Amino acid sequence: MTNTSNMTPRQLRRAAERTQRKADRQAGLPNNATAAAPPLQGVTENLNRQAQAAPPPPPISEARQAASRENGSHSQGPKTADTRATSAQNHTTHGLARHINGTFKLLTSEDPAGFEAFKHSLIREHSPTTETECLLVNIIAESNWLADRAQLLQNTCLHPETGEIANDKKFSLYLRYETTHRRAFYKALTELQKLRAETRKAGLGFEAEAEKKHEKFRKTLKEEAENEGFAWDNFRKETQARFQVAMNLTQYLQAKSQFTNYDADLEAALAELGLPMQQKEPMTQAA
Repeated sequence: MTNTSNMTPRQLRRAAERTQRKADRQAGLPNNATAAAPPLQGVTENLNRQAQAAPPPPPISEARQAASRENGSHSQGPKTADTRATSAQNHTTHGLARHINGTFKLLTSEDPAGFEAFKHSLIREHSPTTETECLLVNIIAESNWLADRAQLLQNTCLHPETGEIANDKKFSLYLRYETTHRRAFYKALTELQKLRAETRKAGLGFEAEAEKKHEKFRKTLKEEAENEGFAWDNFRKETQARFQVAMNLTQYLQAKSQFTNYDADLEAALAELGLPMQQKEPMTQAA
């Protein structure tokens, strides 16, 4: 008989299930009848009573606790960067799924310098100028790298000589991951191209608007220059006319000072020609 004094509740439950399966086999029931049928009520109650009546386990002695602490102090996990990186991938089965926090990590078997060179080549090709464009270029690099990783893992599922699929389950898994990452690659590339096209279109619109304003400004300057030239031309003509009047007045004063009867002679000469002496009064007043 099994000793149940030191068994945990989980161990007691499993013992009851084993007892139930044994009873089912003796009764000629099918193997799957145990999952549908409840455990024997009497056996469960008996095991529960035995568990309650069992004395608690003895406490751990101070010497044993000290020995455990001493043994634990000798092993503190990985200490160097390489050993930490290796330990971090202890549970990595294929490395095709992103981590819980969404970060991308290289496997210890992959070349970090090769990935950085590939990413920098994409940066030189697309020349991102904004934070969003940099993020899209980074997604393109990581998605393509993961898709290539999935393709390499698919090759491990093929027979080296015949090329037939040796492991259908793993091959299908790797193929699904490759398809997922290829889609992410093309989606990010499409978004980047769309964003660059919109930025270029906005820049062309801004340049067209700036050129339109500049053309309007040039036209305004031309009109102002033409108006200013017209004003200067009028000013020049007016100045020439005033200068001619001044010259005529000077000649009249000189002639009048030389000839005593100049006004009378001038009026008589004009009368003979049939012309009125219109300038006599202004000239006299000006004199």
